[in-house]
Amino acid sequence: MTTFAALATAAPDGAVTVTATGELDMTSAPELITVLRDAIRRYKPKRVDLDLSGVPFLDSTGIQVLVAANADVKGGVRITGTSPAVHRLLRMTGLLGEFGVTDDQLATEQ
Repeated sequence: MTTFAALATAAPDGAVTVTATGELDMTSAPELITVLRDAIRRYKPKRVDLDLSGVPFLDSTGIQVLVAANADVKGGVRITGTSPAVHRLLRMTGLLGEFGVTDDQLATEQ
């Protein structure tokens, strides 16, 4: 099991970047929820960019957090990086396009 961490950073263009590392599951999801909610409340971003390239595992609870956050942010959540396992899961669930991810992105990350 990998320790989970999430960090939010405001960008000059009005977006917020949240970088997550570690396994995103039912035990770590509350931490991501807290970081996302705090960033949305504090910065009122036009968009949240979520880097999941350091997340080797994502379960259904993690997916629920992503979908809920996407609904909470006016400009939506855009996933800017995925690990191969997370990319595969987002593809299987039909959520790649919902978060602005393409299959081409994975090829450049490997």
